[in-house]
Amino acid sequence: MQWLLALGLLLPIGVFAQEVSDSESRQGGGGASPYLSFCQQRFYEEEDGRLLCNWAVNFNFACFVSYPSNKVIQAGSRITDPEVVGECDNGEPIIKLLHY
Repeated sequence: MQWLLALGLLLPIGVFAQEVSDSESRQGGGGASPYLSFCQQRFYEEEDGRLLCNWAVNFNFACFVSYPSNKVIQAGSRITDPEVVGECDNGEPIIKLLHY
């Protein structure tokens, strides 16, 4: 009998918590955060609405990945134009791109 009473007390709290989190997610705008990607300038190519390169998550990885990756960024998701932000030890320019 006590477990029934405990369930009766906890069930409404769980339902309320779910309602709060659902309403918060609807009110928050729900947009995705932008991403910052880096690549070697020589690999950067725009083709059929796609941005191709050796995309990496940071500057250092972009220097070490010496071939184009399978990762494709849609041109429509681009927030900024590619910008040269430095060079690798071998002199290869690295660009960054802010996108969704």
